[in-house]
Amino acid sequence: MQRRRFLTTAGALALTTPFTPLLARTRWAAPEVRLIRNQVGYFTDRGGTIGFYRPEGGVGGVVVDSQFPEQASTFLTEVFDAYKELDLLINTHHHGDHTGGNGVVAPLARAYVSHERARQNLSENEAKRTEGEAVPLPDTTFADEWTMALPGGQETVTARHFGAAHTGGDAVIHFENANVAHLGDLLFNRRYPYIDPAAGGNMTHWITVLRKIRKTFDRDTVFLFGHAAESYPVTGSLADVKSFENYLRALRSYVKKEKRSGTSLEALQRKTTTIPQAPEWRFGERLRDLNLEVMYNEV
Repeated sequence: MQRRRFLTTAGALALTTPFTPLLARTRWAAPEVRLIRNQVGYFTDRGGTIGFYRPEGGVGGVVVDSQFPEQASTFLTEVFDAYKELDLLINTHHHGDHTGGNGVVAPLARAYVSHERARQNLSENEAKRTEGEAVPLPDTTFADEWTMALPGGQETVTARHFGAAHTGGDAVIHFENANVAHLGDLLFNRRYPYIDPAAGGNMTHWITVLRKIRKTFDRDTVFLFGHAAESYPVTGSLADVKSFENYLRALRSYVKKEKRSGTSLEALQRKTTTIPQAPEWRFGERLRDLNLEVMYNEV
């Protein structure tokens, strides 16, 4: 199927339903492009989910995260092949599977933005780089909130930082008119999440961040997730945000109880298969052990 025909078909599906149920994919599945609503969609390949806004008329556009150089090039060909300039590249956070392709996308963008701590984290990572392609640093940063009204008045992009969670520099990117919000790695759909304390991450405060997200957005908001377990979608609703919040609450309660009873971290990791009260989260044993370790150190 040709790219343009595919996008048109996806757009027709999006117009017929409140939000299009989208099939999940594994990390190594074929690239996939889907429109969700009002020319806002997502791209999946290898790395964190890319969100985008593709205005009609072939001018401008927004890219949220960039995966890796090869995947970023594929994405630009699939979605923006006729465009010579984008309005905005913005990152949800600094991790390489979300920013590795910035060197491909940033030269096309009039603005390149991230949270101030995300830029700091990215800069520190680049200083340690010994191989691979260098990633340019954002030109613009923000502390709490940043907004861009796109040319033509069809869409406004707002980025919000709710505090330390997955990292210290996570941002939620909201396409206001479409009411689609990219959460980046603030939500792993039914997968044990990665947590980066060295970059400012905090699992306990992550719970607070998710609660703030639920209060900020509404039932009509479609959320994009950075990652999802196999057979689960990379989109969802407030119910999924609440479910992930419940997972983190259950994790904290479980670890706190075990630590108080004298269970060592090693014993806790050996005996844990799923987190009590959160059986849906059961994918990724290595990250499950990391979740237990980080929370054990926090409680």
